[in-house]
Amino acid sequence: MQANIGKWVEMKAWLDVSVLRCPNCGRYYVEASWYVVEMESDIECGKCGKEFNSKRNALDRALLEFHLNENGKIQNVAISKHLELENK
Repeated sequence: MQANIGKWVEMKAWLDVSVLRCPNCGRYYVEASWYVVEMESDIECGKCGKEFNSKRNALDRALLEFHLNENGKIQNVAISKHLELENK
């Protein structure tokens, strides 16, 4: 929290993320949703080495809420809400 004209203000930040799964070996990844949904990027699996399309292999999407201290350090993370996947 941060002092602001005699009041305490909770500091927060948000990040839209998507959960992906490699269709070849099943390894899970979490990426920023802009990379998955908007760019529809292909990624290479770090486990099996196969390339796959991130958007077509997205399983879930959520808005994460980060609670920060007065120095901008992360104190807690929570799921603010689940978001619709465009391809589901």
